[in-house]
Amino acid sequence: MTLENILNRIAAVGGQPPYASDGRSLLHAYVACLTFDDLCTAIALSLAEPADIRLALRRRLLRLLGDSPAADHRDRLVVLVEETRTLSDANTALRQTVDALHGALIRHLPIATQHLLLQRWVNHGTRGAMARWLKATSDTPSLFDASVALAYWRATRDYRAAKSLACQASPEVLRPVLSEIVAHCEEGWIISKAIVRSGCVDEVIWNLVRASHPATYLYLCAQLGREISDDDAFNLVCACSSSALQGGRGLAIWAIGQMGNVALLDRIHGAAEALLGKDITELRARYPEILARTDEDNQ
Repeated sequence: MTLENILNRIAAVGGQPPYASDGRSLLHAYVACLTFDDLCTAIALSLAEPADIRLALRRRLLRLLGDSPAADHRDRLVVLVEETRTLSDANTALRQTVDALHGALIRHLPIATQHLLLQRWVNHGTRGAMARWLKATSDTPSLFDASVALAYWRATRDYRAAKSLACQASPEVLRPVLSEIVAHCEEGWIISKAIVRSGCVDEVIWNLVRASHPATYLYLCAQLGREISDDDAFNLVCACSSSALQGGRGLAIWAIGQMGNVALLDRIHGAAEALLGKDITELRARYPEILARTDEDNQ
């Protein structure tokens, strides 16, 4: 049975609706009949085929590779990467498909080929390409380059780049950029990760966190044993929004609990009505049209 014969059968059963279970089973069964070399050839020939065919071929390839691909398999992968890279350069409509393939294969490739793909994604500079760079360097920390992540963060403020820096950059790299992360990143857990890993002792940074992310500040106080007065902590809880996206009062209250401060929790409980009124006022200011319709319906 030739490769062409099997590809014709794959094409005949591929591109079917998800509920066509027999067709899906036949697709994977035909794919399983391909040798490793033919599988690589089929992938290069099928870049424009329906997604179910491409994914079936890719998943079979990854399954055969396992955790430690043989040397000849790795050499064949390098050829596949070069073939598909050339096809993508000639037809940009294939770029996303080829980048997804390369992203799935990168951990199985030699170091030189890994760096070639990483630089290719950096050169593309799109959010999709850089998302692949960030994932690849997260999966393989030895590939991480803080200067690339920082440059992308400064150009786009993509939270994924801030996450990469907070989780992977060295403390020496993190400390000088903490003020940027605190000022421009909305995700408090990323900020707290950066603060903890950097070993920050700069009170300017701590005050910035306190002013812009009060729940995160209380969380860090609880986690790091940073001293804070009851009045100060209560005011910070009141400054938080009830929404996790807007400030996270729930996280702030959790932090008070981790401090073991029962008296302060009682004080917060006693202020529940006032805090609810504050939440409603903020909600009306943020979504006046929605609440206006609600008021009309209640009349």
